Amino acid sequence: MNKSTTNIPNLGIAEISDYFPSADEEKMILEFEDQAEKSILNLKQNVNVHFRWSEFEIKRAKRIAAKLGLPYQTYLKSTLKQAMDNDEKRLM
Repeated sequence: MNKSTTNIPNLGIAEISDYFPSADEEKMILEFEDQAEKSILNLKQNVNVHFRWSEFEIKRAKRIAAKLGLPYQTYLKSTLKQAMDNDEKRLM
């Protein structure tokens, strides 16, 4: 099998060869790609979450978000995500 290298923009040097997968390997590659695409789609799905907060806490979130230049729901999502990331690191 002949091998050479090529520079791929944003990736760097990559090895290339004249290897061609067999029909079984090609089928397996396509199955892996299909499964990866399905997994990515599943990860991208959003679900609605509803919870009750006092009017005071909502106004507080809106005030802080406004100072940060963010919509308050975006602020709440990002704050909750940061808190979960911190807890996950601490507990895992």
